[in-house]
Amino acid sequence: MPELWIPYGSVETLVTLQAENLGAVAEGAAQSGPMDTGRTSELVTGSAQLFICDSAPSTIELLKGLAASLAESQTLKVFSPAPKLVETLVPDIKGRVTTLPPPLSPGEGDEPAYAPQLLEGGAKVFIGSARPDPFFGIADAKVEACLAWVARSHASAAKAMKGMEPQPFQKTDAYDAVEALVGRIPEARFLTAVPRGGRLWAVMEDAPFDAIKNGFGKAEMPQARGIVIGAGGRGYDDTLSSALRGIWSALGGVRKTGSVLLIAECSEGVGSTALEMLVTGRMVGEADRKRYVDGLEEVFYLNKLKDEYDVLLLSGLPETYARSKLGLTTARGSAEAVGRILNKVGRSGKVNVVPRAPEFLVESG
Repeated sequence: MPELWIPYGSVETLVTLQAENLGAVAEGAAQSGPMDTGRTSELVTGSAQLFICDSAPSTIELLKGLAASLAESQTLKVFSPAPKLVETLVPDIKGRVTTLPPPLSPGEGDEPAYAPQLLEGGAKVFIGSARPDPFFGIADAKVEACLAWVARSHASAAKAMKGMEPQPFQKTDAYDAVEALVGRIPEARFLTAVPRGGRLWAVMEDAPFDAIKNGFGKAEMPQARGIVIGAGGRGYDDTLSSALRGIWSALGGVRKTGSVLLIAECSEGVGSTALEMLVTGRMVGEADRKRYVDGLEEVFYLNKLKDEYDVLLLSGLPETYARSKLGLTTARGSAEAVGRILNKVGRSGKVNVVPRAPEFLVESG
């Protein structure tokens, strides 16, 4: 009986399927790729400021590789949206990482506003991991830098979009808007980490969209009646927001109206302002919405997912949120979840498995 381990927060959960039910599995072995460690270290330590955009595993692995160089560069200022988390994951830089105050108070104007440190003179390096995203196409170091340190950059990108249909791995108008915003940051370089098999595969410097896209693995599989999708584990499944954004690149492996089991710990809750408004009953109607709410497109993604597929969620979210407020079917453990999906697909139905959705483009074949 095939046993598959799916990342779930900082651990893994076991998914067991009968051989006759197991379809294709999108798995990529951990491997190293094109990376100039010396060049990366020189670029970072030769800068005045280092901005750590996220805490994805490949970003943390890159930082651990740079820890010795960072320790020698005492004048380098290091920033992160979550300094305590980064310092916990990379103990060698403990005491070096700080955060930045918001560049402006909420509701002040409509134009994007930069954290003052972004506009200062001196070389700046931004480090972040790439992941497929239905709104930007790919969320890379440029996207994460804007979302973290340019107020209302998300709203500015939303204005550029002509619709909310998910477009993973397609360069969108929202991505173009972000590129325009980061173009105003002087002396900025962007290092984007690309993962394979849960490990750092490559680091791309100032890479164009297509180069980053081509760094991802591809999996071709016949569309099945059901699919198990892992949101990626810690750094990817911390919130429902992140999990919802990461699922779309894997849905090529399941038929429309098929069964989808999404495995995401969601240890930090729902994530975005829009989803928080939804679960607390504060989401207003379209006619009443005068200002973009962070993550508004995720409400659309959630509804589209429920409309087009039979969705089952295995997470740590409270039942009140997941079932009552978000309208999702939930399971209390992986055995129950697999049992339910097998009941849906039938005795001879096939179930595909994508353990790490943020690492793949799944295509039907």
